[in-house]
Amino acid sequence: MKSFKNLSILILSLVFFCSFSLKYSPSYVGKWKGDDKGDVGYLTLSEDNYATFEFNGEIMGGKSFDHKGTSASMKYTVDTSYNPYRIDFIIIDNGNEDELGRLKGIVKMIESNKMRLALGFGESERPTDFSEENSIYFDRHKE
Repeated sequence: MKSFKNLSILILSLVFFCSFSLKYSPSYVGKWKGDDKGDVGYLTLSEDNYATFEFNGEIMGGKSFDHKGTSASMKYTVDTSYNPYRIDFIIIDNGNEDELGRLKGIVKMIESNKMRLALGFGESERPTDFSEENSIYFDRHKE
């Protein structure tokens, strides 16, 4: 009877503690620093799916920026059902929510603080692999 009581307390404790789940934050969320042939830039991927690129002090993206005279935002989506993951950066008109453009890419987590990103620019298709010409390594930025 005593062991049944202890087992019951253990099960109730496990149920209680498991009911509080930690908020999952994907490993790619955060601020990343990349070096592209000597040009240092930053990529920030927020938990609420906004993306910001920063190169040479110029910022593109986030919740509000000027895109060819239009107030726009940049969001991102990641599809983890592919290997490597597929990532899209989507520019959205803040006035009417229309999509103004999309950069398609792939991303691979090398380790928890390092990732590789390849993008297809312009009207090009999503890259299918990583090459020296189409990709950049990013390290998690520590401020």
